[in-house]
Amino acid sequence: MTTAVLARDGSETTGPADKRVHFGGFEILRALAAVMVVIHHAGSYAGEARTGGLYSLTAVMDGGVAVFFVLSGFLIYRPFAAAQVAGRPTQRAGSFWWRRVLRIVPAYWVTLTFFWALGAFSLGPEWWKYYLFLQIYSRFTVLGGVIQAWSLCTEMTFYLMIPLWAWFIGRLVARTGSVGGRVRWMLAGCGGLWLAGAASRIAVEAWAPSYRGLSFNWLITNLDLFATGMALAVVSVWAAHDDALRARLDRIARSVWPWWLAATAIFVWYAYRIGPAPSFDAGYSGWFWHRRQITLGVFTLLLMMPAVFGSQDRSPLRRAWSWPAIVWVGTVSYGIYLWHFDWMKRSLDWVDTRPGDRTFVYLLAVGMAFGAGFAALSWYGLERPLQRFKGLVGGRSLPRERQQ
Repeated sequence: MTTAVLARDGSETTGPADKRVHFGGFEILRALAAVMVVIHHAGSYAGEARTGGLYSLTAVMDGGVAVFFVLSGFLIYRPFAAAQVAGRPTQRAGSFWWRRVLRIVPAYWVTLTFFWALGAFSLGPEWWKYYLFLQIYSRFTVLGGVIQAWSLCTEMTFYLMIPLWAWFIGRLVARTGSVGGRVRWMLAGCGGLWLAGAASRIAVEAWAPSYRGLSFNWLITNLDLFATGMALAVVSVWAAHDDALRARLDRIARSVWPWWLAATAIFVWYAYRIGPAPSFDAGYSGWFWHRRQITLGVFTLLLMMPAVFGSQDRSPLRRAWSWPAIVWVGTVSYGIYLWHFDWMKRSLDWVDTRPGDRTFVYLLAVGMAFGAGFAALSWYGLERPLQRFKGLVGGRSLPRERQQ
């Protein structure tokens, strides 16, 4: 059994026999990331007194965003890497950007407009920034609108960058005839992006420390998370061309539980020994900031390894992540992410205006129930139907891979 479910789909390929790659375990990782964010917001609004001993754990559950970033780095970059390693043309930028816009923008705009119309927040005179994903570049707008959408702004910047980055790397790998040589250039590029992320945080602290809190939301300070997923994508492509490497990686990732147990241990250690920053401006600085990024990157890599490598039908855990309920939550996870928070906030008005008087369980139930309910409406009524238009902007396409 190969490391992923493979099928042929000639309708969206750059050649007559390209393969469509599907990583089934990523649905549970999407679901996990979305639930982590909901838990984080429930704990934050309930407060430490009402969350009890779980508060330290819930406080760092915002790491679910980091999981999304690493997953995005893998899924978005892998088709480009696969094409370049195989010596095929990559997807044209216009086609790629259109598909990303179609997948992300309409659902976000509907959520933003819906809650604005309900009076959940005021967008003010700079309302257009929220619709153009520019709110994270101003202290006056960064926490406005759908607050958690700051990460969508980061993702959209990443989407703008990737075709340009792939073009740059393509110029380098074109000089190399061997698969190994192309892979080395790509991994070196991922390493450069990782270092750029760390260097940008050092630069912000040294030259503009007052921007620490704001820059936490920017792509440049999160590049190492995306680069971590991109590097794993390159390794997975390399393994598809090297049977010996694939056999070794499949053997290493044969069992799921050691990887996930290690991920859990690292995350619990981080929650209770390190914990969250006291505030963005004061806390995300120095080694504390770097350690957060490294820890969450390693945590996500440990979760991803058995989903990328290893036989996908020989362990109970791998079979479990194909259960329809888990797949469904992963499928609508984007909607859960968009819808849960403002319903959670509004629920405080239904019973009491003081967040500390609401229990963690209550807020978590509201976030999950309303988040999943409206996510379902968004998926079946908007997001999935819109996918029929993804071919409107033409151009050469890549083999399809499940993307965030």
